[in-house]
Amino acid sequence: FFKLDNQNCLIIGGGDVAERKVDLLIKANANITLIAPEISDYLLNLEKEKKISCQKEKYDKKILDSKKFKFIVVATNDKELNVQIADDARKSNILINVVDQTDLCDFIFPSILERGPITVAVSTGGSSPVLARMLRTKLETMIPGSYGRLAKIVSENRVPIRKKLKNSKSNRIFWEQMLNSKFVELVLSGQDEEAVAYLKSEIDSFDEEVKNKGEVYIVGAGPGDPDLLTFRALRLMQQADVALYDRLVHPSIIDLIRRDAKKIYVGKQRDIHAVRQEEINQLLVKYAKEGKRVLRLKGGDRFIFGR
Repeated sequence: FFKLDNQNCLIIGGGDVAERKVDLLIKANANITLIAPEISDYLLNLEKEKKISCQKEKYDKKILDSKKFKFIVVATNDKELNVQIADDARKSNILINVVDQTDLCDFIFPSILERGPITVAVSTGGSSPVLARMLRTKLETMIPGSYGRLAKIVSENRVPIRKKLKNSKSNRIFWEQMLNSKFVELVLSGQDEEAVAYLKSEIDSFDEEVKNKGEVYIVGAGPGDPDLLTFRALRLMQQADVALYDRLVHPSIIDLIRRDAKKIYVGKQRDIHAVRQEEINQLLVKYAKEGKRVLRLKGGDRFIFGR
């Protein structure tokens, strides 16, 4: 995710692949210079519309000195030339993407799904662009176009709602509550005015003192496969401020806990206790009294294994 408004970007190549990259960069409001000995009619028409600048010429490293390019995209089928351009770019400290040659790339283009201000990017690190496209297609069916409207309504109401709240943490709590409520259903069904009215009624009745009280959730992580987590377990893992987890919880499940949550290992083996049970209990109470949402994540079933 680059902010490319009025940034100079260089495309080397004038065929189909270059066309696709140019389309993306135009959407990002970049200043695009394109050079190639042969340039497609589509790209030349874009130049007539003053969306890009085209130069019908072969690559010469002098062009890298002519403008301060943010990055370069190389879309040629000449592998030797691609290697030369990549070498020149690194000597000039310019980031480069060489299409279909990931070993020469400083960055890669993901497969993207757009819903208004929402952009979802899927990447396989360049190992399988086809798989990335297939995953994006699955997401297309899961994320309806109305999510763009949802993001727009949230954006328009973020600042007014933040001004009504005294505690900075309340803002996150309020929006988590709204995005798991009737508010989303109203927007997705096209009832935008009703959704905004519902939002306003909820902020008027939002009790910060109650909502900022601490809570403790004891959650079973199951046998180890992340696919076997319940939706509720996953939601609580994403909402936690502090997470205490044990030895039997698989690392792939720990990765699903909210990224900025404080994670504390309290695992036990026979005769080896990282943290004694009494201390674990005290930690749960301590963090809850500080107004935090505390997750105690147990391997397996929390009723069988939880103390």
